[in-house]
Amino acid sequence: MFDVIAVPIDGSEYGYKAADVAIEIAQRFSSKIAAVHVLEEFSLNSYDSEEDSGDEILSRVTEKASEADVEVIEHLLTADPLRDMKFIVDQTRADLVVIHAHGANNNRFVSFEENEVSDTQIGSVSERLLRTSDVPVLLVK
Repeated sequence: MFDVIAVPIDGSEYGYKAADVAIEIAQRFSSKIAAVHVLEEFSLNSYDSEEDSGDEILSRVTEKASEADVEVIEHLLTADPLRDMKFIVDQTRADLVVIHAHGANNNRFVSFEENEVSDTQIGSVSERLLRTSDVPVLLVK
């Protein structure tokens, strides 16, 4: 049913929850996972440290998937996640996207509630992907 499941992951607790769900689905359907970590185009940190962090995030997903006998293809890219996520997912040839509702950047929520994440909030990257994706998107809360 799903050959490739894309999982955009930012290293947040929510991102790892989404990866766990994707691994479970991949196991059931003998799918591969395209784990995607996007390095922000304009960061205050050095590129090397951002790249090392991204490699570590992707390795964590790959290790967990390997325990479940699920193949992972890692994608470490420099882009704007808000602008480019649909294109990135299209390039992975995914049949399904599993993404978290909330990300590591609490300043990018579509709705706000006094500095706390609520069940009614959704991150801007997730929201845009839900609206623009040509493949099914599973939103993990």
